[in-house]
Amino acid sequence: MRKAFAAILLLLYCAPARAQQKTVRFNTRDGCRIEAAYLAPASSGAFVFINTHGLGSAKYEWGPLQDALKKRGYGYLSLDMRGHGQSKTCGGKTADYKTFTKADWSKVSLDIEAAAAFLKKNGTAPGRIIFCGASIGANLSLKAAAEGRIKPRALVLLSPGLDYAGVRAGDFLPDSKQVKLLISAAADDTYAWRSGGQLTQQARGKDLPAAFLDGGSGHGANMFTTPATIPAILAWAAGL
Repeated sequence: MRKAFAAILLLLYCAPARAQQKTVRFNTRDGCRIEAAYLAPASSGAFVFINTHGLGSAKYEWGPLQDALKKRGYGYLSLDMRGHGQSKTCGGKTADYKTFTKADWSKVSLDIEAAAAFLKKNGTAPGRIIFCGASIGANLSLKAAAEGRIKPRALVLLSPGLDYAGVRAGDFLPDSKQVKLLISAAADDTYAWRSGGQLTQQARGKDLPAAFLDGGSGHGANMFTTPATIPAILAWAAGL
């Protein structure tokens, strides 16, 4: 019995440590302090998703996707956008999304730019980064990809809108055909369904590689309750 117990301890001691999620913080170039949940990828060739939530939510909404990404060996960096969750300080002052103007919302894409810079600093190549956003987070992901220095390999846009808080999705479609798009919406979410369809058409009109996924039901990350949604996202990512 003692020998068996010792053998188990030896196996546990010698087994390679699995990457664990940790809380990280970084600053945007306009002085906001952003908190995020970070899981490093299992290998340097695996994708890392930068997940940006919807209005009034926080990083917790990505739980089901995070679990699936971890099983696949992918990494993730799930943000609390400025004014949400634990990201409540900008320029030394308290930030609250409830008071944001359109100009304030326009700056939130800087949170995603800072997240991409964090990943690059920690060894993730831009070609392994996927921007994934829900609702207004989808629009902001497009904006960050268009305006930021670090260009992602692809974008996953869950329930994008033609215009959320003055951030117009169609204004930020990629110029490069190397950036692939997966746009998803549910038919019971009328505005996002119509917006997602029009955005897909606009992208294809620019000869961009854009796929449309029927998200089943719900808005943004709530589409994860449809069993087929997350497997479809992962299957699409595997084909990049």
